[in-house]
Amino acid sequence: MAMNIRQYTEISKSTSNDAEILATFKSAFYHYIEPLVDDCCMRIDFEFGLQSGKDREKTDYRKQLEHVQTVRRKIKQNYLLKVGDAFHFNLQKTVKNSDQKVNMASASLASDAMVEESHVVASIIRDCERSFQGQLHQMNRQLSIRMGKQVFSDRNNPASPANLVHALAEVINPLKLTTKFRVAVYKSFEDHVFNQLGFIYSELTEQFEPESEMTSYDVSEIKEASEPAIVSSELISQEFQALQKKLDQWRSMHAPSAYDLIPKSEGAATYEHFEIIHALEILGQLYAFEDADREIGSSLKWRVVKKLEELNFSGDIKTLAKHDEDILDLAALIFGQINSDDTLTNAIKFALLQLEIPWAAIALGQYSVFTGADNSVRRLLNDLFAAGQFLNPADHSDRLVCERIADIIKSITKENGSGHVRWANEASDFGRYLEKQKQRIQILEDRSRQLMQNKESLELSKKIVAKTIDDSIQGKELPAVIADFLHEVWQHVLLVDHVRKNEEPELWAKSVRAMEELVVSVLPPRDEDEKKRTLKFLPGMIKELRYGLDRISYDKNAQSRFFKDLAVRHIILMDSKDKKRELGSVVKASRIVEHSGSIKPEVIADEWSEQVKDMPENSWVAFGSESERQWGKLIWKSAETENMLFVGKNGAKMLEVKVQELAEKFRQGQAAIVTLDERSIVEQALSKLDRL
Repeated sequence: MAMNIRQYTEISKSTSNDAEILATFKSAFYHYIEPLVDDCCMRIDFEFGLQSGKDREKTDYRKQLEHVQTVRRKIKQNYLLKVGDAFHFNLQKTVKNSDQKVNMASASLASDAMVEESHVVASIIRDCERSFQGQLHQMNRQLSIRMGKQVFSDRNNPASPANLVHALAEVINPLKLTTKFRVAVYKSFEDHVFNQLGFIYSELTEQFEPESEMTSYDVSEIKEASEPAIVSSELISQEFQALQKKLDQWRSMHAPSAYDLIPKSEGAATYEHFEIIHALEILGQLYAFEDADREIGSSLKWRVVKKLEELNFSGDIKTLAKHDEDILDLAALIFGQINSDDTLTNAIKFALLQLEIPWAAIALGQYSVFTGADNSVRRLLNDLFAAGQFLNPADHSDRLVCERIADIIKSITKENGSGHVRWANEASDFGRYLEKQKQRIQILEDRSRQLMQNKESLELSKKIVAKTIDDSIQGKELPAVIADFLHEVWQHVLLVDHVRKNEEPELWAKSVRAMEELVVSVLPPRDEDEKKRTLKFLPGMIKELRYGLDRISYDKNAQSRFFKDLAVRHIILMDSKDKKRELGSVVKASRIVEHSGSIKPEVIADEWSEQVKDMPENSWVAFGSESERQWGKLIWKSAETENMLFVGKNGAKMLEVKVQELAEKFRQGQAAIVTLDERSIVEQALSKLDRL
């Protein structure tokens, strides 16, 4: 009987001890999980909107959204209560059988919607258990040591992925929500709560480890084991120290500002890198819900410090180390430069600014990000920025570039704590993509330039042909039929021959000579000698005229009529008895010459016209208004015709315009030259520190 009493007493003490340990464990766990759940529930309506897609156009969407907004706080409260109940020792049986209580397997038989919901729940549990198996095992091991047990299983741990996800299912099931919204809730919790479990498990393991193994390890050994981030940090280089000095000088020149150094007390402890990174990750989750008017890039470290103070459960007064504070300020300067850049569309700018927090997190302790031009983290940001400049949203190929940039940023921001390997891989892949883009753009630019040069050459050839015809008939009264033939038919022969003048110069010379002989042949000869000369070149002229008309595939019937009329005309003119000129003869100028002579735009000589004339190739111009801006790059300008060719970022033709027309757009405020800084965005931002 005494033995039974002792056993009962030991069991009671053990139960009491386990309850105390679970209470301590719950308090520490809630310190991490509660703000995550709060943040997640505040964004559920947003996630619901994203996943609704085209369904947002349906009439019941607004009702669903309003219902979502009314229940999100209820979800938070009930979920935290449900999780908290699982930590009570008397309710461990409930925790063990939570999967039976939810009974998702049987519910999945009810409908396809329930099958989908069941699949989502199982998938989240499976992914979490696979991703955080090591951290969960270490935490269970520490709990078993504290409780004096041989093993503490996942099923017994109220903070295990399965128990946490099933607790959420128990909260969601009673609510009158559509399956689409239920899935949105699960997905939101997966992205913003459950994906953080690995970090939470590691933190809780470290908190339990010193107490349980104090007798086995020296204090210095424990400290060394709890600071793995310092081992992976780079040594502060001389280049970074020089950059720090410039930053301090820049701060003094711009004080007071958000970049002023945070006051530090003597001997104050500093935050570890993992603490700063965790604070940055939480801030990153809240990015889309912060005030859109906040000044990006100027207050990053103050937001980090505020979040660190909220997460500091030790009670110790801590501050940022000087080099960590400098890194956060340098990151803020760089993204502040991105925010002020006018060559980015709002969509690209918003996407790039989402990288501010993960970029700052990956840069902690990695000083070569700021000093090494080949650093992959730095190179990726520079490439994303350069690729995002001068994109026209209306262009399909530019939209594809936007989507590629957005996908990379989404991939990085979605996976909190992405390591350098991920950044390096993305930088390498995107670099190859940009190289292919560069080659494709160069081909399109060359093609657009060649087409414009061909058009220019054709336009100049038309003018030369028109002038050649006019010079040949200048001061001569030709029969109307001959003048029409030269202007409407023979000009095409001359044009073809002039375009190929460099390849076959003899054709151009023969065609011009045939035209000149035709003009002479239809005018009355002055004397017998001229008549003889005309009769001598007539056969060769007729042959050359026929050859020229064949080259342009001139209608055979029309040719026959023309040469028949020409023969009759020659017979009449060669009759020495008739010296009268044909009535109705006319002298006609080339229509091209008439057209070009009738349109003489007024040339205004002012700063705008001079600016356009002096514009070098590869200059960028912004066209349109501020809200509907398009960018074009000048790749070709003609000195003869003053034609200018602009292409888009993709290399395809965007606009062909005359110098004076573009100058008028400048005067009207419909176009403006963009001052382009060809340095990388990181170099642009850091160069501010040199302008003291």
